Amino acid sequence: MHGFRWNDPRFVLSLVLGVMARDARAENLRDAWTIALGTNAQLQASRQTSAAASQELASSRSARLPQIQTLNAQAFLSNPVSVPSSSGQPKAASGGQDLFTISAVAAIVPIYTGGRIRNTVASNRAQLNASRADEATTALDLKLEVARAYVDVLRANRGVAVAESNVVSLTAQARDVANLVTQGRGIRNDLLAAQVARANAQQRNIQARNRLSVAWATYNRYLCRSMDTVVPLEELAQEAPPQEAPPQEALPPRSGDAADTAMLMQDAEPIVVDEAQIQTMVLYAMKNRPELASLAEQARSIRAQAAAERANTRPQVSFLAANLYQNARFLPTEADSGAAAFVLNWTLFDGGKSRHHAMALEERAASSISRQYDLAAGIKLQVRSAWLTCQENQRRIPLTRAAIVQAEENLRVARSRYLQQRGTNTEVLDAETARIQSYDNYYSALYDAIQADFELRRAVGDI
Repeated sequence: MHGFRWNDPRFVLSLVLGVMARDARAENLRDAWTIALGTNAQLQASRQTSAAASQELASSRSARLPQIQTLNAQAFLSNPVSVPSSSGQPKAASGGQDLFTISAVAAIVPIYTGGRIRNTVASNRAQLNASRADEATTALDLKLEVARAYVDVLRANRGVAVAESNVVSLTAQARDVANLVTQGRGIRNDLLAAQVARANAQQRNIQARNRLSVAWATYNRYLCRSMDTVVPLEELAQEAPPQEAPPQEALPPRSGDAADTAMLMQDAEPIVVDEAQIQTMVLYAMKNRPELASLAEQARSIRAQAAAERANTRPQVSFLAANLYQNARFLPTEADSGAAAFVLNWTLFDGGKSRHHAMALEERAASSISRQYDLAAGIKLQVRSAWLTCQENQRRIPLTRAAIVQAEENLRVARSRYLQQRGTNTEVLDAETARIQSYDNYYSALYDAIQADFELRRAVGDI
């Protein structure tokens, strides 16, 4: 039975990872999304753009309602108005009045505009839909960025734990080498090599901690928090790496065996593409991606603008009702008077301005449709690539997890051989390097798989 060593790197790694996962009140990804969606300035800007488009729609609808206008004027005559008298001589018609008031109130109701108001409303309605689709796109992008930052923090936390276990392991090796040198059973060159390896591990630990600080700052930036805020995060990975080496009979067969060759051949097989599943995801993405809806609504809005522009060359009929008051005594009637009229305004020729403007808008609408087709092709590629990446990372996880078991056993054997003077210090250092690399590969595969899942969900528009 092996004695317990407090500085065993496996114990240190397990302790650090256990502390990271023990807090039951840890912030989870859903909490992070809620905070980001409520505070992110970019998303707030998208919402304000949608609110502005809503007001534009309300404004265009108001064009159907009557417009009531009033005009009030006070006039001053520099020369009094004169009219011929019975004797033929001019006399002041206003009785000397040189200051008078005119007030008018008029109501104008559009009756026929050639489709100008209707198409303007349709254009603004489509623009509002496009703005809401852009807002949904911004929200999806924000959730993906938050998920990436969240995963990066978890990944960096694991990196720090692995780096610290590396320092502990190499410190123990340096101490073992120093003891052997003191006993006259080791050489100074091995001690120097162990000390250099430990210094390199300490440097990697510093770099890992810096990556963790940067990851926290990036995560907090999306949540609009102080950059140095650190909170417990809920782990997304559903499994933990094995910490104990299995018995010898559970290890893979030696290289060159038939079973080993068969396993390697199986692992080397290409990923079998499930075309039916990918096609289902593509169809789902075509229905749910807000970017496609935004381009379609933009094209619809621009076409409606073109129709509204053409309506400017059609007759514009409105009804006007007005009331006029004036107190000028030189006019025949000094009282209120009313009037009503149908008003026809028709631009018979404008030099082709409206026609050319409408044609330009039609070209812009066609441009939006072309970009929509291109985006649809890009989404198909995006879904397929994300699906393949998910499959790749899922296949990497069991391989890298098995490599951890083998690397831990390899280090144990190498260290035991060195202490028994049957192995070299270089073998121990190489085994420790392989152990750290196996953990790095495992966590890389694990968190790459988690991130790839979010990438796939974003590709289909359902994150």
